Amino acid sequence: MKVAALDIDGTLYPGALGLQLLQALTANGISDKSKIEDIFKVVEKYRLNEIDFQIMATTAYNLFAEAIAGISQTVMQRIARQVWQQERTKLFPFVPKLIDILNSQGYSLVLISGSPDEIVCCLAEEFGISKYQGSIFATHQGKYTGKVNLLSGALGKKYSIFLQMVKDWSVNLEESLAIGDSITDTALLEIVGKPVVFEPHPSLMLIAQEKDWLVTNRNNIVKHIMELGNPFLT
Repeated sequence: MKVAALDIDGTLYPGALGLQLLQALTANGISDKSKIEDIFKVVEKYRLNEIDFQIMATTAYNLFAEAIAGISQTVMQRIARQVWQQERTKLFPFVPKLIDILNSQGYSLVLISGSPDEIVCCLAEEFGISKYQGSIFATHQGKYTGKVNLLSGALGKKYSIFLQMVKDWSVNLEESLAIGDSITDTALLEIVGKPVVFEPHPSLMLIAQEKDWLVTNRNNIVKHIMELGNPFLT
């Protein structure tokens, strides 16, 4: 069996679904606006290179957990589905074709994202992908506790998540593929035979150049994936 592991934020979707979910929680009066603003401030500090990725991720996810503390998981799931219906049209145009090609080439698809599981599942359902994983926030009696159970966007975490997801499959890693755009995808890209780097952040671009990984963009990704599946096209 060969697997294609797909990142979402920045790869299939031009942004972060989790941040869209946060904005919707504020707009609906469900979460405190000042707490949400604190998360965006941390993300902005990372974008300005004022803090490194690990500090940004840990801080932002902890703030996210605090911002949704006390909220019903059922409400969160409802808002996530509303957000998905708004944002699904903003996926990169190549996404349906890409998924069709990967399916036709015999890949078993999995999604691994740093965005909350509540919204990652919406994309998975849309494209019939049975195995997916987003970040998990702790709940008790149906409400969020303010704690993080799984920070899937942490450095190196996607690697261990992937191995756990496919542990019952007989996976040929050399024939498997992963697509990602950020430093968080590095460990996963390293274990597959077909690493694909999509419009990468500078930190990942340096690694991709050192390792001679395939670097692609929104205009060429379908062509490149077709060529990976059929080397005679190159």
